[in-house]
Amino acid sequence: MLLSLLFACSNSVAPASGGSAEAWPDWAPAASTDDTATSPIDTADMPPEEESAYECDPVGCIELAEAVDRGFATISYGTYDILVDNMGDWPICIDGWYTFLSDTSQDAVSGTTGSDQLEPGDTAYFPYAEWGDDAPAWWCIEHNQYTATGALYTFEGERAPTRIANWTNNATDEDVDASEDHTDYGTSDGLPQTQHNNWDYLAGRDVFVVGRHMNWYEIGGLQSVQVTVVVTNLGRRAGTATVTETLPDGWLASSFSPAVSANVTSDSGVTTLSWPVALEAAVEPANEYSPTWYDVAELSYILTYTGECHGREIGFSPQVTWTDNVGSTWTSAGSPMVLQCCNSDDSITPGNGGFGP
Repeated sequence: MLLSLLFACSNSVAPASGGSAEAWPDWAPAASTDDTATSPIDTADMPPEEESAYECDPVGCIELAEAVDRGFATISYGTYDILVDNMGDWPICIDGWYTFLSDTSQDAVSGTTGSDQLEPGDTAYFPYAEWGDDAPAWWCIEHNQYTATGALYTFEGERAPTRIANWTNNATDEDVDASEDHTDYGTSDGLPQTQHNNWDYLAGRDVFVVGRHMNWYEIGGLQSVQVTVVVTNLGRRAGTATVTETLPDGWLASSFSPAVSANVTSDSGVTTLSWPVALEAAVEPANEYSPTWYDVAELSYILTYTGECHGREIGFSPQVTWTDNVGSTWTSAGSPMVLQCCNSDDSITPGNGGFGP
């Protein structure tokens, strides 16, 4: 495909358009300092007479990470906007801010100050630097790369880093000039001060995000899947962090690679896994058309489901916590894990993943 290169962080905009499904109600959310760290959202149980027919169908909208895993959603760069296309059968929840990475277009955080639902067959438009109530937008987290029309983004469930999401979502005045940063174009390059808040933060800190190679699994007749948690340092400083994965009662983990530093099960059966990670600083190449290099850690384990096949169950989000090089402590989160167990004639094969032994 021919990619049309645009200026980095173009200032032009185009008009914008526009909870998860069921969970186990006795789960408690994992402690976190990150408002984007999601745990299961309770909804009413499905009526018994409908359960067998719809046991694998979501109730309401599904997470963006699940939609990508199932091949129901693509994320790309348009002319001025980041686009999310819903090609599936269920609406997609658009809630909060996400981290989108690309080797051929400018890496971004994208999301909304409110929440929305992307209906089947529709496209969501995220224009650059939009600001206002429930306004979708995207902001650069890569300084050197250019945007490219038609380029695809990867998304493995990573929410935007907490501090950056605060800048994109809330009114601020970091340069103390009595002008709100989203509409403060007094910088030398004519970009909003919010954009420089993001760049300056990443240039001076170690900043981690966390996701999984797959966040949705159809186990069918199998009882085990391989899970890989992915941690990336977006910051231009090296750093260390602790990654945690929380598994509900009835979900067991084994065959860790690398080994976990902690594997603790509470009286209620909830298991918390922990790994230490140390990642190098991100490196921006001299060639402005080349992507930034990020250091990445992959943490794998075998997840064995010991409960009865209930159709569709939703777990917790992975989290990464660190104290950065200036002494501030932060937590970033990924997306909840969805484990789906259907009748054999209803089985669905994941769009971009496989099963473990």
